[in-house]
Amino acid sequence: ATDDDMAGGAHADHMPVLRGLEPETTYSYVLQGGDVNGNLYRSEVMEFTTPAATLPDTPGMNIAPEGRVADVSSEFSSEFAAASAIDGDATTEWSTAGDGDDAYLTVDLGREAELVGVGFVTRSMGDGTATTTSYTVTVNPDGAAREFGPFDVGDGLSVSEFVASGQVVRFDVDTSTGGNTGAVELEIYATP
Repeated sequence: ATDDDMAGGAHADHMPVLRGLEPETTYSYVLQGGDVNGNLYRSEVMEFTTPAATLPDTPGMNIAPEGRVADVSSEFSSEFAAASAIDGDATTEWSTAGDGDDAYLTVDLGREAELVGVGFVTRSMGDGTATTTSYTVTVNPDGAAREFGPFDVGDGLSVSEFVASGQVVRFDVDTSTGGNTGAVELEIYATP
């Protein structure tokens, strides 16, 4: 396969995103590919079963999708735009253009909200780069700023709780494995 989005060539490791899968369901699949000589290769029919659906325990409602990206350190391309980090879609992601530990993204919620925490799902590359390991959050960075963290990032959704009132929330990568850091999802939790 050729990955046009990341300016690559052929890949041996693939991580296709499968959308619309149901929990606790068995799916069948076949892998097929070809070589430079036109030979086709095909696997036998294989299957996998999706795990049971579990909802993460969050301290409030995620209002990040209601906001807009007000500022960002950089974007790798339009396919990896910063808005992808707050769209509520785990099949899209924001990637920087090599910002590493200097990556940041600022979200303007469009209204004052009573915030009770944030969530972070890091992106990562197959070679171990681009993984965020800790971050800080600043509420109202241009006004009466309050900083929270650093918070550790683990596998999946990492939820961190705090209490603050604000409209603008900035996420700063503190530590990472370098490269095109970013996020699959950034969530901002508020009381109803």
